[in-house]
Amino acid sequence: MQSIAGSVIPQDVSNHMSLFYAYHNPMAKAVVDSASNFAKESHTEALVLNTVSTLAAGSFNTLKQSKADSSESEQLCVFVLVTCCVLYDWISTDGINSSQSTIDIKAVTAVVSGYKLVEGTNAENVLQTNFRPRR
Repeated sequence: MQSIAGSVIPQDVSNHMSLFYAYHNPMAKAVVDSASNFAKESHTEALVLNTVSTLAAGSFNTLKQSKADSSESEQLCVFVLVTCCVLYDWISTDGINSSQSTIDIKAVTAVVSGYKLVEGTNAENVLQTNFRPRR
């Protein structure tokens, strides 16, 4: 029979689990972390940021021009747009609020205002709580 000490999760693993579960959206955190690590390790930040900006622009224009063909498509565009903004903020050295950003975060916030995301959380709240602290 194994002792209880052998069943205890190591402190560092416990800390990582705690941070993962405490995050507003664990799936988004996993995507952000993976994309950030890939961009930095492969030295392709500019290409990744360009791709993320393009995805964001498509979703932004679909929402702004009310071109989604269903409420599910509209909701998907909100998810994609918010996730792209968070990704951009974490991958870019200057962040999404800098003048060099290719995503207009004020316009994005205005477009996603009123949409609900995970567990009824407003999309603009998800944006604010998932951005990195000001640099």
